[in-house]
Amino acid sequence: MTLLALLSQDGFTLTKTATTHGGEYAGLCPWCGGNDRFRVWPEDRDGRYWCRGCGKSGDAIQYLREYRGMSYREACELLNITPAQHQGEHCQERTTFTPKEPAPPPATWVSKATAFLKMARTALWTDAGSEARAFLCGKGLSDDTIKKSGLGWSALDYYRTRESWGLPTELKENGTPKKLWLPSGIVIPCFVDDIFLARLRVRRPEGKPRYILIPGSDTRPMILNPDMEAVVLVESELDSILLRQEAGDLATIVALGSVSAKPDATTHDLLNRAQIILLALDSDDAGRKSSWSFWNDTYGRKVKRWPPIEGKDPSEAWQNGLNVREWIIAGLFGSEKKYERFCIQTIDGGLSDAEALREALK
Repeated sequence: MTLLALLSQDGFTLTKTATTHGGEYAGLCPWCGGNDRFRVWPEDRDGRYWCRGCGKSGDAIQYLREYRGMSYREACELLNITPAQHQGEHCQERTTFTPKEPAPPPATWVSKATAFLKMARTALWTDAGSEARAFLCGKGLSDDTIKKSGLGWSALDYYRTRESWGLPTELKENGTPKKLWLPSGIVIPCFVDDIFLARLRVRRPEGKPRYILIPGSDTRPMILNPDMEAVVLVESELDSILLRQEAGDLATIVALGSVSAKPDATTHDLLNRAQIILLALDSDDAGRKSSWSFWNDTYGRKVKRWPPIEGKDPSEAWQNGLNVREWIIAGLFGSEKKYERFCIQTIDGGLSDAEALREALK
């Protein structure tokens, strides 16, 4: 079976555009969806492909493994060849992703961080915190959402000894102890199971880097609404809070913290159970590059690239007029009609959200 035949089976139609390497075909990329960026040479070295947009490349074996999720041996059997006959670059089995267990902060850190967050939450709702509240409202967050998410605000920079927060001593180059810096700005907590404080991040009003992770914090992704069948992956915690506010009844929202972050064991299990994953990382260069490889390779065809439109992230898109709920609905269901079917099945049909989503996505 040729590479062109495999692509045709999966619904991709390519057009011959040149005679290079025995014939060159172009069409829609199976991974990034880029039109006329995907190139296939079916006669060159038993068939190979390359996308000018996302960089995906390989042969028929690699296509079956990356797009259809087959093992190397399964792909060889489908193509009726033996591993010894296959001379491509990807003869070995793909390395399985093994998530790391996050390291929870020490008890002293949790106690100190909780006290600092309590102070910051109180300060946010004073007259002095009005500018910070206006910033959060400008990102689409309601007062109720701000309160439920536990956001706070610190007016000043604070410096504490690391030891007083239960952290080991670290020395500067000159040999003096480093201080624990608690910068001024919007304080963003991350809770595990909505109870255990695991992380503090501060969004500074100015200066770089704009976001500061408080030392000792747990780096696991933030998970909001963990029991849904659909998952939306974003970078920023503030973006995830906005999406939970607007579409928390439709999907679990996961904030990675950065485009290079990987799932921990809990998040990995959640993603494996999900029926569909919308990859909505920031649509800048870093976000795009992260979208092309790890997520599709690890979780297969249920990953759908769904970058924000009208902005580099969901919050900026909301500020530019995007209805983020409709954007999520379009990503999950593809049409308002499928969404209506989902609603009817949960309200009138007596199905659970999981069952209704499964039916609506058929």
